[in-house]
Amino acid sequence: MLFEQIRSATSIVTFGGIRFLVDPWFAPKGSVPPIPGSPNPDLSCPLCDLPKPIEELLLVDAVIATHLHFDHFDESAMRCIPPDMPIFAQDVYDADTLTKRGFRHVMVLTYAGIKWKGVTLHKTPCQHGQAANMWAMYERAQMRGEACGVVMQSPTESQVLYMVGDSIWYPGVQASIDTYKPGVIIVNAAGACITDSGLIIMGLEDVQSVLDYAPQATVVASHMDNVGHATVWRRDLRKLRDEKGYGQRLLIPEDGTVCQF
Repeated sequence: MLFEQIRSATSIVTFGGIRFLVDPWFAPKGSVPPIPGSPNPDLSCPLCDLPKPIEELLLVDAVIATHLHFDHFDESAMRCIPPDMPIFAQDVYDADTLTKRGFRHVMVLTYAGIKWKGVTLHKTPCQHGQAANMWAMYERAQMRGEACGVVMQSPTESQVLYMVGDSIWYPGVQASIDTYKPGVIIVNAAGACITDSGLIIMGLEDVQSVLDYAPQATVVASHMDNVGHATVWRRDLRKLRDEKGYGQRLLIPEDGTVCQF
């Protein structure tokens, strides 16, 4: 199992011998204007360049789209990804959107699981914000609030991989850990926040909750240091790791780093 941190939530996961490109955000550095309601109102994003050419990122077997927000599957990715690339979408709505954009091999993830080339992919639930106000927030932004995570299993891998996706810590994540008992958990940990709406993905306390609830797992922090509405940075996670003594149980890869399990 390999996890290659590309940029923000974009990664390449090699699992069961299959290479998956997850949540492709190909936009040039600084091309997205500051996000309204951001705690960093002057930051355009992404904050960093891609660590390798897009042509190299496309040397994969399939794409996983946990949702279609601008920083997970953007217009640049829509244009660059070949139309015959297999794509796994979170639901029928997103699959229809991708099909209308010309992609010919779109499959819908399910909670029961899809087996593809020896790898079983299970959709897992997410809560992409605070329950009390998230739907009003997304309605104001004219964006969907739905997102998903993914669990990967293969008879050729000794551990289960759980990619939590864009979610805060809530009972759905806890239930996924209980069900699949993952050895590796990828968390989107930038603590992204919109003013008056609270965190929409995991922050420091959420990451600590994952680590404490799943002591058997290695936790990898993704979705870092590239969005303007972040409240948590890699330096904050390194401080948490050192203060709490998590050691190698909490990995905080830089863009372009490959983690092998």
